[in-house]
Amino acid sequence: MRATHDSGPGRGTRLGRLGRTVRAVTVAALALPLLTSGLSTGTAHAATCVLQENVLQQDKLGNVFRTDLKCENTAGDVYGRASYDSPLTGKKTSTLSTFVCWTRGQPHSGGNTVWYYTKGDTAVAPFDAFEGWGAMEASKLLTPAGVTHPFPGLPRCPWY
Repeated sequence: MRATHDSGPGRGTRLGRLGRTVRAVTVAALALPLLTSGLSTGTAHAATCVLQENVLQQDKLGNVFRTDLKCENTAGDVYGRASYDSPLTGKKTSTLSTFVCWTRGQPHSGGNTVWYYTKGDTAVAPFDAFEGWGAMEASKLLTPAGVTHPFPGLPRCPWY
């Protein structure tokens, strides 16, 4: 029996297809470290937060904010007050959000009592009129290493 080999396009013999499969698997194996670099290579993603001054934001209660913090975050619930037993007013689905002030509230998984006032990406009924404004626990913000809560320079909420 004569061994067959791949001798060009359209001439896929049994050994030729095997050869192409081996090459494809080899290329994929070589590319995998490039595609996954930064995912679990032992190097942590550097969180980014930017404090912005001279901005103008206003919530549905008439509070005006002139400083805000744009920060990476995990998705989560937004509460009417800084407490888990407070009604949900919104949901945060984005992972880069704006927070306008901080307040103290119920302890959370971050090991502190700091909560940030923000506008949720969606409002939750029956509190649609608030347009999702409420408090989100500090543990949801992905602050840079060494930065403690409350975030330096962000004002405390006026209702503390």
